[in-house]
Amino acid sequence: MILILFGDEKHRDRASALAAATPAAIVTSIKTPPKGNNLNVDTLTFWGHGDASHFCGLTASEFVSLVKEWKKNNPVKTVEIITCNSRHGTIDSWKNDKGEKETAWVKSYTDQVKPGLRKLGLTIKALPMGIGWSGENRWSILKFSPTTNTWMYVTAGGDKDTDAMWPGVTKVEQDDTFKATKDFTLAGEVVKDREKLRNSTLDYGDIGDLRNALIVLA
Repeated sequence: MILILFGDEKHRDRASALAAATPAAIVTSIKTPPKGNNLNVDTLTFWGHGDASHFCGLTASEFVSLVKEWKKNNPVKTVEIITCNSRHGTIDSWKNDKGEKETAWVKSYTDQVKPGLRKLGLTIKALPMGIGWSGENRWSILKFSPTTNTWMYVTAGGDKDTDAMWPGVTKVEQDDTFKATKDFTLAGEVVKDREKLRNSTLDYGDIGDLRNALIVLA
């Protein structure tokens, strides 16, 4: 059994579309209390908002704790993370007592949860990091079209997400094919062939292909 959990109401329809395209899958909110082994869940698939500090509204420790609760009464073997920016760390900045700016690198969300999930003996999957113009991507975004049940995943480097990631998204969403069809697969193929993208990585597909785009992290 595959249990697809959505992080907020915005992701309910997306998770429901994914469940409808996935054999032996059911969908629920992450707020649903973990249930017993009558569900026989072997895969937990989470879809929600994400960045380096939170995913589906949960910190890394809260996420691991939730997975642990589901695993208590279910034969969970795999955890799948579907979101923007889960693979990418960020630079946190603040002013110290002297008013001086200090910075520190914050690990990606997946890097933060991997140790705890590994201790539970789980396989962890997430969307790929991609390769950008600087050789290391810092940003990613996952877009979904409810009209056609298609998705687009753009990754890019740069100091800001507006350097290359958002221009990559705009090239697809402003293309005449997407305007006419709202289909990320059709528009993505047109843009990828025409633009010969070098500053960003572009992936796309039907909703039923989304889980196949995930890669194993551990």
